[in-house]
Amino acid sequence: MNINDTLDIKIPILAAPLQGVTDNVWRMAQHDVFGGVDAYYAPFMRVEHGEVRRKDLRDVSPEHGQGITLIPQILACSPEHALMMVEAIKSMGYHRIDINLGCPFPPIALHRKGSGMLAWPDLAETLFIALATVPDVQYSIKMRIGWDKNDQWRDILPLLDIIKPCHITVHPRTGKQQYKGDLDIEQFEALLAASPWPVVYNGGLRTVQDIGQIIQRYPTLAAVMVGSGLAANPGMLNPDATPDDYRRFHDMLVDGYTEQLNGGEAQLVRHLQDIWQTFLPSTSHKLFKAIRKSRTLDQYLGAAAAALGDVEAALARPVG
Repeated sequence: MNINDTLDIKIPILAAPLQGVTDNVWRMAQHDVFGGVDAYYAPFMRVEHGEVRRKDLRDVSPEHGQGITLIPQILACSPEHALMMVEAIKSMGYHRIDINLGCPFPPIALHRKGSGMLAWPDLAETLFIALATVPDVQYSIKMRIGWDKNDQWRDILPLLDIIKPCHITVHPRTGKQQYKGDLDIEQFEALLAASPWPVVYNGGLRTVQDIGQIIQRYPTLAAVMVGSGLAANPGMLNPDATPDDYRRFHDMLVDGYTEQLNGGEAQLVRHLQDIWQTFLPSTSHKLFKAIRKSRTLDQYLGAAAAALGDVEAALARPVG
């Protein structure tokens, strides 16, 4: 059953890109076990040492996205770097690309990338002019309402006419807020009213009820994008999800990362442990501690099995 059947509202549900979480292994496991997502947005790719990161290109390889709608995302300040990524993505057969103007993390934003670019509309304009020269590519934008001011979107919005995005996804916080503090609904509503392009809402959607309330409050939304809520509970869009489904999801992650990671057992265990920073955040402290203390794959799998045996309780506990 799809969330739209539950809410009786027909609107696309998009999976947000989360660095270190929603890679191809996670996407395919979520799709195959739970579903409910209409399109997945890949974590941003970037240029390092003069070339597009190879692991980013591998992540969006068509072989890793069979059966799903996948939208690659780029992060750049330099038009040259942006064009390198767009051409590489296009060569793989993609014609939809998302532009990241939303990443809030200081090492990114302070280099005028992600949400940091929102404070530099001249740089954004130069970037858009370059991207608009590439034929047969349609862009979307994922953005905050600003970097250090909550109305910087006002200088960016007119510039989007250069690339005429198919939609803009808006998280109603500034980049400096990162993921803390109140959502600025007043600024979001002003942007929604002013935008000539379809708007997608993103931010603070932790439950199906949150999604329903946003859709009902803003019936003109083109879609909603779910990020941390879906990472925490990959079955949130499937009302028929069972504890066995969560175990199967986890097994698919273990199998997928075992195949893809080449750093040996220690790297695999560290990566699986990192998953629990977002996955089922209400796992009991005792069970979570056992996962974090694991040093071998067997130890980890035993601790994870105990935590997954507690999945119904974890989903029922309040977060925090």
